[in-house]
Amino acid sequence: MKAIISISGRQFHVGGGDILEVFRLKQKKGEQFTINEIVALEKDGSLITDRDILKDCCVIAEVIDEKKGKKIRVFKKKKKTGYKRKRGHRDSLSLIKILKIQVPDAKS
Repeated sequence: MKAIISISGRQFHVGGGDILEVFRLKQKKGEQFTINEIVALEKDGSLITDRDILKDCCVIAEVIDEKKGKKIRVFKKKKKTGYKRKRGHRDSLSLIKILKIQVPDAKS
């Protein structure tokens, strides 16, 4: 069973046991949480997009680590004026592991 979930403003195609890098979450390392924003669900070869069915489904995940992303450097320069600007940025990331996808059997 696979699902398309929406978390941290991005969408991911996930299954049980997958590990994702998402923007920093409020949950701490080792905490389990549920993701209720499911866009679509693939079950037995059929795609379910009905919102009435999807509102009862959830994905259980666990934060396994927190880290920083790749450093991004931005350098701006204008010729003949001496204008130079160097900036850097690193995203704070959370590594999450998808434990399981819960689907009620009565409606599926």
